[in-house]
Amino acid sequence: MSATSPFVNPFESSGNWYKANLHTHTTTSDGGFSVQERIQQYHEKGYSILAITDHDRTNDVSALSTDEFLVISGTETHPNCPGADPYHFVFLNVPYGFDCLNEPNPNARIKMAREAGGEAIICHPYWCGHNINHLMKISGAIALEVYNATCTKIGKGFSSVQWDDLLDAGIILPAVAVDDAHRGRDIFMGWTWFKAENLTAEAVMEALRTGCFYSSCGPIIEDARVCDGKVIVKCSPASEVHFIAQRSHGLSIYSDGEGPITNAEIPLRDSWRYLRVEIVDFQGNRAWTNPLVVR
Repeated sequence: MSATSPFVNPFESSGNWYKANLHTHTTTSDGGFSVQERIQQYHEKGYSILAITDHDRTNDVSALSTDEFLVISGTETHPNCPGADPYHFVFLNVPYGFDCLNEPNPNARIKMAREAGGEAIICHPYWCGHNINHLMKISGAIALEVYNATCTKIGKGFSSVQWDDLLDAGIILPAVAVDDAHRGRDIFMGWTWFKAENLTAEAVMEALRTGCFYSSCGPIIEDARVCDGKVIVKCSPASEVHFIAQRSHGLSIYSDGEGPITNAEIPLRDSWRYLRVEIVDFQGNRAWTNPLVVR
């Protein structure tokens, strides 16, 4: 059975790597720092991309990007989810002044954002208490947050189960890692590495739409691909490498005191309906590829 994926594999693509945080709050809503202070924080930490996504508000960031640092306009919105806590969506690349609050339907809000040139990311579904039934009702989102740093404050930073539930149901989304920075420890904890030809909103949004990125809380993924019936991974020193497929399918490799894992190679199995790779370092930090295989 052939291995295919709807996503562009960044490790097989040309371009440059750009480190991004796609979910950030400022004093425009409930963050602890101004827009300018947030930009300085992330710039000094080596990031190249920052999305300003205040709650139900936008910021005029049109003059804030430079040749080496891209600021993306965005907002976070919270439409009702019947029978549960509200959905949280981050809308990226929407214009200053974008307003969807008069639209109660979550999918209609996503449509409004896309018609304005933006895209929607599903935020922290574990934190929201959203299960597969809630998530299956969402239409038009471009990605899901597999990790959200601010949600670690209540022990619910990882939404990998919710991601796998969607993938197993045939809802094929890539996943991002974000800070959702407000104040305190929720900064510089999760990020997304984009592979893009240049540092422009157009190029980065195209990389987002095509899944040309991977996400991390620390580990570096140097390569991950399917070649000649094998899955090949190269990474920074890791204690675990997980090849994750549907339900009970997959395979894990552990260092088990034999030294760090920096290369892993396994046969691709015909029974795997999808396959994504998750890296765990010796501090417990993780990195995630988007699905390399979807059947």
